[in-house]
Amino acid sequence: MRLFNKKNDKKNDKKIEIYEPDSRDKYLETIEFTYLYSMFELFKTVENIPGHIVELGVGAGRNAIVLGNLLKLNSQHGNSKYFGFDTFESYTERDLNNHKELSRERWSNNSKSFVDDRIKKLNLQDTCFTVEGDIVESLPEFLKSPNSRFSSTGFYCRLIYIDTSAYEPAKLSIEVLFEYLVPGGILAIDQKKQGGEWKALVEFATENNLELVTTSKYNSTPAYIIK
Repeated sequence: MRLFNKKNDKKNDKKIEIYEPDSRDKYLETIEFTYLYSMFELFKTVENIPGHIVELGVGAGRNAIVLGNLLKLNSQHGNSKYFGFDTFESYTERDLNNHKELSRERWSNNSKSFVDDRIKKLNLQDTCFTVEGDIVESLPEFLKSPNSRFSSTGFYCRLIYIDTSAYEPAKLSIEVLFEYLVPGGILAIDQKKQGGEWKALVEFATENNLELVTTSKYNSTPAYIIK
């Protein structure tokens, strides 16, 4: 790996050494190491307990890839899967009307076929599954329908990760999924203590007298509940 190239400093008329990655390590410029580290830490907290991982708001599939690979590396609970729920189009009309700050075009290029293709290329198709539709409708339907992708003894999860930005799908997801979260499992929101998912998490914690942790060691997880 070429760490330094010499370039002229015209102002001082001398050569200085600066870092310039070549094609073999160019990816280092775009990897979000802080984000990845926080996801590893989040997974590490729940790696020794059973259960699936559920994400609400899949985007381009970054977390599906990260968490799917971590599940494959963690052999202690080999039947654990990742389930990601999204419209895979854009925000719903309901969410756009209720949250004027959301953009219709923000996630319009992340189709289900695009995300599923990324998953398949990385050989994660037996670990990661995506569910398309309005989460308010698709999540309850998924949980009540017989499903060959999880055990006949029932569905349970160790990590619920919410990245919907909108309040309604976040609140519904929390209310519906919390009973499926195993003791010691984590219910977390993504990125910021603001917006719809933050409001939903605060309301749920208050309504159910649960401790809401906001001094997070997970940099991309500003608030969470441990069951």
